[in-house]
Order: sequence, then C-alpha cells, then structure tokens
Amino acid sequence: MPVYKALILNREINVNYEIDEKDKLEKAIKEINSKLKDYDQHNGKISDTKLLSFLAIKLQAEILEFKKQNAKNAEIESKLNNANFNTVNLNDKINKLTEQKQFIEKENQQINKELDIIQNQINLIIDLIKKL
Repeated sequence: MPVYKALILNREINVNYEIDEKDKLEKAIKEINSKLKDYDQHNGKISDTKLLSFLAIKLQAEILEFKKQNAKNAEIESKLNNANFNTVNLNDKINKLTEQKQFIEKENQQINKELDIIQNQINLIIDLIKKL
C-alpha cells in the first residue's frame, strides 16, 4: 500500500491509501487545509488538537446536514416514483375507458340503426292501417 505524505498544520502526516483513491485523498487533505484556514486567527492561541477538534465538529455537522438532505432527497425521489407509478396507472385507466367509450359508441350507433329500422316498420304499419 503506498504512503502519501500530507502536510496538515505544518506537520507531516503519513497516510496509507489505495492506488485508485489517491485523487480523493489529495482533495480531502486540500479541503481540510482550506477549512483550517478559517481558524487561522486562533493559530498559536489554542492547541493544534483543539483546532482539529473544532474542524472535526464542523465537518461532522456538515456530514449530518448532508445525511439529512440525502434523506429528504430520498423521500422526494420516493414520492416522485409513486407519482410516476400513479400517473402510469391513471394513463392505463384512461386508455381502457377510451376503449370502452368507443365500444359503447359503436353499440349505440348499431342500436340507433335498429331503432330507425323499427321506426320505419312502425310507420309502414301505421300507413297500412290508415288505408284499411
């Protein structure tokens, strides 16, 4: 396992890492050093351990906030998936109802044709009765 020599608070730290994780490690160390700059006004006034403790607390708070946001995102995604599922179901129902409507309209046309035929027959019978 390779060793990365990092400089944090002007101290060299040796960190073992996986080869494919080197970029992630470098970015993390760069971010730590960047966040430690927020505490530069305290440098020399409080110990490095306290500075690192403050940073650890701040980073942990950020992690908790990210977890909270991820939970909200997961909940929103779940609601979105449910809404999409419901939309698909409603579209299926609309398609079935459209098919039923078309079937009923065809049936209604057929019934109207038969009623016209019956009406014509009734009119014919009435005409025949009148002639007698």
